[in-house]
Amino acid sequence: MLDVIIIGGGPAGNLAALNIAKSGFSVEVYDWRTKIGDKLCTGIIGQSCFNEFPPLQNDIYQSTSSANIVSPSGKNYLVNHKNPQAYVINRISYVRSFAEKASNTGAIYHLNEKVVSLNITDKEVSVVSEINGRQRTNISKAVIIATGFGSPLIKMAGLGNSGSKKFLTGCQTIVYTEQLSRPTVFLGSQVGHGSFGWLVPTQNNHALVGLATSHKLNGDMNNLKKILKSKGYLKKTESPEQRWGIPVSPSTPTYSNRALSVGDAAGLTKPTTGGGIYYSLISGQLAAQTLIDALRKDDLSSKQLKQYESQWKKILSNEIRLGNFARRVFESLKDSQIEFLISKLMTDDVREDILESNEVSFDWHGKIIKSAFMHSNFGKYLGTLTPEFNQQPSDISPPGSIEVA
Repeated sequence: MLDVIIIGGGPAGNLAALNIAKSGFSVEVYDWRTKIGDKLCTGIIGQSCFNEFPPLQNDIYQSTSSANIVSPSGKNYLVNHKNPQAYVINRISYVRSFAEKASNTGAIYHLNEKVVSLNITDKEVSVVSEINGRQRTNISKAVIIATGFGSPLIKMAGLGNSGSKKFLTGCQTIVYTEQLSRPTVFLGSQVGHGSFGWLVPTQNNHALVGLATSHKLNGDMNNLKKILKSKGYLKKTESPEQRWGIPVSPSTPTYSNRALSVGDAAGLTKPTTGGGIYYSLISGQLAAQTLIDALRKDDLSSKQLKQYESQWKKILSNEIRLGNFARRVFESLKDSQIEFLISKLMTDDVREDILESNEVSFDWHGKIIKSAFMHSNFGKYLGTLTPEFNQQPSDISPPGSIEVA
């Protein structure tokens, strides 16, 4: 009997496999893909992720200390920092690097092998996988679900799937562009209601173009590409469009008898941007430590594994709560309101206080959100324009409202 089976070879699953193997326990990873890390993702990490889970130098396309924000009317605003705030990385090779370390430490990988069902009893976990049309059953003491968003295995493992109802749809393609030096964000209904688009340079004059929206994609991607072409950003599309689901709310509980869920499978992403690499790595690390302790105690009950959820909640729950609040506010805005708020946000004093502050972190958006809503000037505009503001979290104190022309 194996100690742990991990279903999914993404950042969370690979880091969990590495840490469990390091501790001397047997672990096997199953992934339906033939190429580790080959999943849709823009591949941007912040300074915290860079420091805690450093990529190899060859995995880094570029670091960035600035970004452009394009308003609904097409006005271009620059946000600039003295130090790098984010790193554009090769997501595939970055994720693969954790898998290679795990494999070298003793973890066994089964690629091109899809797990189709599982069953958990008081004594074991039975996992059924399929390869080349044939099924086989694998037995372990515990299982980690690291499959990404929307897997039916979550329910089979007795884990929560309530967060699966709250998600964004992401769409992305690779384009050829010229002289693009920094990431650019596009706002407004032309991109998609309650949505935002991005253009992120990678290497050799190529960039990733995409958007994320809580609404159906009704030609939004075509609209974004038309905007980019008209502004001279986009020269040629290099790949077909691909779509994927992005959870924006945790699917609790993330623990049950002999089972844990991590990363996107647990609904652990940034609600503001949909970014999931850093949260996935954090959850994979915590899940591994929880299982290591449980295996050593020979106690894999849900009561013992509950500490995993308690730990990620201490680190992430406030960020996710504030992020979802900020997203609700953003989705309630009309183009004219976004235009007005961006113009106020980009005044020198407000921009320096909120977006260019030393407290800004691409990995931790909570401080930016609180700074925006509690700002003596900008917070008043938000309070006047957005009905969602009256439902703010208790730790955000709204300043007095002001009249807006």
